Amino acid sequence: MSRRWVETVPALLLLLALMLPLRGGFTDDGFIHVQYARNLMTRGEYSFNPGETSFGTTSPLWVMALAVLARPFSDGHALVVAGQTLSWLAAFAAVIMLHRVLVLLGATRRTAIFGSVAFAADVWLVRWGALGMESSLAACMAAVMVAASVRAYEDRRAAAAFGAAAAVGALVRPELYLALPVYLAAALTQRPRPRTRTVITACVFFALLVGPWLAFAKWHIGSFLPNTAGAKSGGLVSDPVLFAKKLWMPARIMASSQAVALVAMLADLVVMRRNAFVLGPRFRFALLWMVALPLAYVIADIQVLSRYLLLITPAVCAGGWMSLQSLWHASSGRARAVVMPAALLVALAINGTVYALVVIPPSRAFSQDLQVNMAGLARFLHDHAQPGDVVAAADIGYLAFYSGCRVLDLGGLVEPETGKLRAQYDYEDIVAQGLYFNVPGYPHVDFLVDREHEANRFDGRVINGHRFEKIYMTTVRNLGIRKPGEFYYTLYRITPVEAP
Repeated sequence: MSRRWVETVPALLLLLALMLPLRGGFTDDGFIHVQYARNLMTRGEYSFNPGETSFGTTSPLWVMALAVLARPFSDGHALVVAGQTLSWLAAFAAVIMLHRVLVLLGATRRTAIFGSVAFAADVWLVRWGALGMESSLAACMAAVMVAASVRAYEDRRAAAAFGAAAAVGALVRPELYLALPVYLAAALTQRPRPRTRTVITACVFFALLVGPWLAFAKWHIGSFLPNTAGAKSGGLVSDPVLFAKKLWMPARIMASSQAVALVAMLADLVVMRRNAFVLGPRFRFALLWMVALPLAYVIADIQVLSRYLLLITPAVCAGGWMSLQSLWHASSGRARAVVMPAALLVALAINGTVYALVVIPPSRAFSQDLQVNMAGLARFLHDHAQPGDVVAAADIGYLAFYSGCRVLDLGGLVEPETGKLRAQYDYEDIVAQGLYFNVPGYPHVDFLVDREHEANRFDGRVINGHRFEKIYMTTVRNLGIRKPGEFYYTLYRITPVEAP
């Protein structure tokens, strides 16, 4: 069994080949992690703006890992390289763990190889693994969690491993806090019921690892959860029609990468009914997990991004390929000979098409513009701003990293006060009406980085008692897959206008 890791070689080689076109890429969210890591490394504080403790990053473990890895180099850029390197390594580790999940679930050699290759081709794993985000590590921890869950209701060591994996995963992505309630819910459906000691073991190990961080976060930062949770949530969704509409987005994202796995599970349910693989006790947690997380996103009205769903992708992929194995055993003749290879070819074709047409062009363009055009704007600001100047912006990671200015986050990710403002007004209203001038704790705002399809829209205007003067402008070819088209990034100097 221990030697079966060799079966992952084709998948790892495929993943490497797919990630290479995006090498060197990075994101603004990645710079937010880097900014926190730099302040942790150089100042010993968990902050975005130096001297201002805040909880504006979803991944404290990622921040700490970057700080540790880059500390020997004493160089800010080393943090970027650390993020890129760790993200790539985590993507490869996720593939190895997915293979391990399949083996634990009883996959044959063919199923394990084909399933691993299909997972390595997952377009969203490739994208986010290559762009230096914590998403690939989160996917890896989700796979570790699913692997441990296979025996976590019958074996205390497996239960301890599950609790530990869920806890570490929760420090990478806060959504994984939901894993423990799902584990407990799955325990209630098991027959025979798991021993109480086994279930408690999982809870204890989870609490032992997460508890110290939660205590530190509440004491040092003032909050158990990051500000991003509130900033990205639109409130609870209770309208059934709206709920159904919002559920379409996560379904669409999953289908774009794991359509074969989803169809296989549905087919197995239709053919095998109660004997379908996904209804078995070993897959019980994974089944509930891949249903519960998307539902939680929709109920909380969180805008679902492809990287968020990497937390359920290992469960979906494993369930799909084990369902294919179940259907393969139930078939005969020619169908039995072609079902697995045909499924793999379809999975590769779907992901290859999405990758080539949807992912590569905007991802490469934005990464290049971020590290050249947007970084150039921030460096210009660094050279022309005075100590203590404040710049307001929506994209804040690169700006803080390169400019050194105090940043007023208009998205509410770092600054809770702007989060309250976002709950009352649309982003466009906040910018166009100058409502950010009234944010507590920011007695003056000296610059604004406006991000719009229209250039120079505020130049020479007076808004909310302040005059705007354009001093720098650059362009960005897109803001990712969901925001296509050219955007103008215009830097304005802001000066108060005395009342007549």
